[in-house]
Amino acid sequence: MDSAAYRIFVAGIEELSEEQVADLAEKLRLKKDGRTLDRVAAGLMAERSGCPHCSSPETVKRGKARGVQRYKCTSCEKTFSPFTGTPFNRLRGKTKLITLAGCMADGLSLEKTAERLGCSVTSAFHLRHKALALPNKQKPSAMSGIVEADETFFSVSYKGQRSGLPRTSKKRGGIIQKTGEGAEKVAVLVAQQRGTRQVFDVVLPDTKAASLTEALRSALGPLATLTTDGNAAYWTVASELGVQQQYFVASYHGHGGDGEAHVQSVNRYDSTLKTWMSRFHGVSTKYLSNYLGWRRLLDRFEDALTPEQFLFHAMRPQYSSPGIST
Repeated sequence: MDSAAYRIFVAGIEELSEEQVADLAEKLRLKKDGRTLDRVAAGLMAERSGCPHCSSPETVKRGKARGVQRYKCTSCEKTFSPFTGTPFNRLRGKTKLITLAGCMADGLSLEKTAERLGCSVTSAFHLRHKALALPNKQKPSAMSGIVEADETFFSVSYKGQRSGLPRTSKKRGGIIQKTGEGAEKVAVLVAQQRGTRQVFDVVLPDTKAASLTEALRSALGPLATLTTDGNAAYWTVASELGVQQQYFVASYHGHGGDGEAHVQSVNRYDSTLKTWMSRFHGVSTKYLSNYLGWRRLLDRFEDALTPEQFLFHAMRPQYSSPGIST
């Protein structure tokens, strides 16, 4: 559209009815979302080395399906799209993914997400966990420098489970254990490379040295200095993984630590995590790791994550630095 035609179009907006304005706004939103989806698709294709079926680099464009570009591999002759191999591969109406990504970037509840998407809460729930399947796996490895580690605890929850409960179900508003360990608590190990936004976390089966060691095996590089509180289990971890260690004893040095030996950075993250999680009024332990991945992604972007950036990371399994560019 040239500038003259555009001015005529804009002038005509004044004559539109309320229904026509709403219809035009929806069409413009879909157009904008479609272009955003195209950019995400281009980013995913740029990361691919070739065909997702046989890894051959010999591919050609093969038309579009529901507005999404498809490709054909000239080696295995299979077709694919940029979304092949992602949790949203067979999802219809992919332009809604931008709306979903906006809800995820804003940390909205299921009810508000369902309202924005125009679907049921059950459908919004399934879409949410499709979107979190890959961010859950995006964790840093071989962290170096000072790496603070500590455990934080969440109440065990069987939210949404209707059968097979190991205990009598609790009523809403019932008394739950608020602090400390115990049968009604699940431990989450959080490790953060000091001075960065690199955070590693994992839901633990227990807090014994063997479990802590296996959890941190991939997270710590040979040049890492593991910094913890006085939990003696971490002495075994450092010895088993062959990394340096520094620690403090709160009852002796104080909760602020001893010089460089402190866990203030990871405690800051734990506090932010729990405050953010409180908006969901309890998360099922079954899905806790998904929510941990969601929070890690938001924190890496300092809570300024855009829908486009969220969607890009929701479709890539590997860990990367913040940003959509490759």
